[in-house]
Amino acid sequence: MELIRNEEMLYLGRRMNLEIDEIRYALLDSEWNLQNLRASFTRVYFPLDGEGILTFGNEEITIRPGNIYIVPSELNFSGFCPKYLNKIYVHLTLRRPDGNDLLAGIDRCLVLPHSEAHIAEVEELYRAADLRSVLRLKQLLYELLLDAIELAPPRGLPTARHSPQTKAALAYIDEHLRASLTIDEIASALFVSKLGLQKSFREEVGKPIGKYVDDCLMARAERDLLNPAYSIKEISDRLGFCDQFYFSRKFTQSHGMSPRRFRQMQNE
Repeated sequence: MELIRNEEMLYLGRRMNLEIDEIRYALLDSEWNLQNLRASFTRVYFPLDGEGILTFGNEEITIRPGNIYIVPSELNFSGFCPKYLNKIYVHLTLRRPDGNDLLAGIDRCLVLPHSEAHIAEVEELYRAADLRSVLRLKQLLYELLLDAIELAPPRGLPTARHSPQTKAALAYIDEHLRASLTIDEIASALFVSKLGLQKSFREEVGKPIGKYVDDCLMARAERDLLNPAYSIKEISDRLGFCDQFYFSRKFTQSHGMSPRRFRQMQNE
């Protein structure tokens, strides 16, 4: 008997997890107005009744019942409601092994037409809110993301496999993520050369370690800001910033708006 382990599939399975950051039933009117919004998570809109408008640069899309709308992460967009719009929306993240959301880099809203059956099922699952519903919702979201990839394959999807050193660095950052995390600490913990780690990480992940850590911090800050149970000071402390004001300054530099304003604009 021979058992052959697929190490690469196991690694990808461990690194790629679907996280549902927010799910809400929204009853919107003409006061709904989003301006120049961007986040590291992907938005999925399931419209039930009424209409809304999304704009991406010079492109305008009308949200109507019957279609599902996917706004990829990192895409700048605005939105408003002429009269009213009832919808269920999900904020989700499906992280690639390099830490980025799977749909990051897609430069347009993705529309899945003739989705009445899926929308009706999502509304039913939302109301049930039991374990089976959560599992089915995740399954459905995976299916929708696969459909989205067929419409617009993500740009820059890494094909090269990560070296053991880079895999270890990614795992260490996940486990010890905080504002004070340094390259020296990571290299020392892994018993590897700092210069060698910097070189291999940048080549394989596509960004320096310091930038990767900063991006992970801001992504985690976004998810925490979606949770009204956390104050901004508590989020700053959870991420290991020296004080709330430094955290707010870093977030504003990254997003072009304060953490408080970002939180307010997620009230969709």
